[in-house]
Amino acid sequence: MLLVKSLVVSAIVAIVLAVIGVTAMMAALNPSATEVASNTSNGDPAVPPDFYGTR
Repeated sequence: MLLVKSLVVSAIVAIVLAVIGVTAMMAALNPSATEVASNTSNGDPAVPPDFYGTR
C-alpha cells in the first residue's frame, strides 16, 4: 500500500513540474507586448519595424 501511495504522489509531483516547465518555456519563447513595443520604431505606423530590414 505504501508503494501505491508513493507512486501516486510521485505522479502528481511530476505533473506539477511538467506544467511549470511548459509554462516557463512558453513565457521564454513568446515575447510580451511591452518587449515587442520596445523593439518597434517609435510607434509610427508608417515606419516598418526594425526587424524587417531595409530595401
